[in-house]
Amino acid sequence: MQHKMTYPEFLFIFIIGSMAGFLLEGIWCVIRTGMWENHSATLYGPFCIIYGIGAAALYVISGGLMDLPLWEQFLLYALTGALTEYASSYLQEILFGSVSWDYSNRFLNIHGRICFSMTMIWGVLGLLFARFCSPAANRFFAVAEDWPIRGTCIVISVLMASDLIISAGALFRWYERIEDIPARNQIEEHFDKRFDNEHMEKIYNNLVFTDQIHK
Repeated sequence: MQHKMTYPEFLFIFIIGSMAGFLLEGIWCVIRTGMWENHSATLYGPFCIIYGIGAAALYVISGGLMDLPLWEQFLLYALTGALTEYASSYLQEILFGSVSWDYSNRFLNIHGRICFSMTMIWGVLGLLFARFCSPAANRFFAVAEDWPIRGTCIVISVLMASDLIISAGALFRWYERIEDIPARNQIEEHFDKRFDNEHMEKIYNNLVFTDQIHK
């Protein structure tokens, strides 16, 4: 049956999935190009957020798919991952005017946000997640019921929210600096000093502002 995820479960799956995705992306870049690339979506911490969201989605549906044939599981995991990736790309462009990946040159892509090869990879990751990660997570959460979960979740949530807010502010100022918009207050001046263009390019080496693409 489909798993009803609690907030503590979502938070821990999201954090672990984001960190695992950061490692997977970095290792893949080393294999493909011989160089490590930073694919973190935040300024602090190794968090590739799309993998965290994808892991949470896979965890929710994995319990209801175990009795299905393997090929059906594969297709449903692939579809879940592709939808997550498309929605994440779309929201990033709407909210921040930027994109972090573009599959426009890939086979069977949709608006450059998803493509056939990545969809297949999501299917494989889903099968591996259901086989190894989901059971391990269930065992962990069963044991963790006796832990001070509420306090732990509050601390992690505050730290992650702060990281996301600071990262969003730095991204907005980065875009404005590219557009030659000067800082309007001390907070923006701090962003300009602490997170200059060189620093942002190092962290977000794959990010492109969509306005710049059309110039």
